[in-house]
Amino acid sequence: MEIQIQKIGLFRPEKNPRSCTLSLDMDWKIDYTHFSRDSVEYTFYVESLKGLPLNFKIEGKVVPEDSEKLPGNLSEILLDFGLKIMVELFNITRDRTLSVQNELVSIDEFQKKVKNLEV
Repeated sequence: MEIQIQKIGLFRPEKNPRSCTLSLDMDWKIDYTHFSRDSVEYTFYVESLKGLPLNFKIEGKVVPEDSEKLPGNLSEILLDFGLKIMVELFNITRDRTLSVQNELVSIDEFQKKVKNLEV
């Protein structure tokens, strides 16, 4: 199974918080927007309810390989995947600007690019 990302939106606070605690009290949802035989499109949202103001969104597509079926725990997989990306992007964008090209990449390629940006 391949998880593709088409758009990412991270809305950070204007100033970097110095001594703010990140509460795990967050609201999240996944909307499955288009089902076809060979893929399903999704939109993943996360919003913090307390503490650090944070809104995050991923739009993408899940493509099963060959005759593989979509797993029953797809929402859990996308939640884990989305939260990892959110934390990595939040840390990366803390002190520098990140430009992203408009291209489809697999999660493995994306994680390699993110690791290359880390100091």
